[in-house]
Order: sequence, then C-alpha cells, then structure tokens
Amino acid sequence: MSGTNVRDIIQTSRAEIFDRVRDTYLAHHRGDTINPDSYFLRFPEKPNARIIALPALLRGTPGVAGIKWISSFPDNVTRNVPRASAALLLNDFETGYPFACLEAAQISAARTAASA
Repeated sequence: MSGTNVRDIIQTSRAEIFDRVRDTYLAHHRGDTINPDSYFLRFPEKPNARIIALPALLRGTPGVAGIKWISSFPDNVTRNVPRASAALLLNDFETGYPFACLEAAQISAARTAASA
C-alpha cells in the first residue's frame, strides 16, 4: 500500500488509530505480545546510515506477526530526499502468510503521536 493510501487512511481514522494504539499497549502489558530486540544493519562506508529491523507479534483474533524495516540515511536531506523511510510487512499468525506490505513512515509517525 502506497504512502498516499496510508496518509488518506490515517487522516480519516485518527480516533480508531488512538484506540488501536491504546489496545496494543494494554495487550503488551498483559503479555500478549512478543517484541524482540531490534536488529541494526550498519555500513562501514556510510557510518551515519542504518537500517533497523523491528519484528513483533500481537496475539489475539486475528493474531498478527510482522516486521518494520526502517532506514535512516541522514545524508538524504542534502539530496532533497526524506532522511528516513519504512516498510511494514504483516503476516497472518495462523498460517504465516503475508497479507500486507505497507509504506510505514507515516504509520510510525501516527503511532508515535497517538502514544504521546
């Protein structure tokens, strides 16, 4: 799903996003999540750049597992390109099959805002 589609959904779903973020934090508190350490991919020739892999599982009905792949390349700003970008891949917990691939920079921003 493209960034444009994600932005449209976020703009029309703020109350639902707030509720889902709250519910997910409460699920984490109950132990209904698995949230392992992040994995960092660093580049010797680009010491200020990195890509972070953030896997997680949210138990429930339906259960969802996934990974956020977020890059931070600070030198992009000199190219008039955003510093960070992200993708989110979601898998059905029952079958393991992926069911969504989304642009995730705006999703991360919405989650950060809702959690504040």
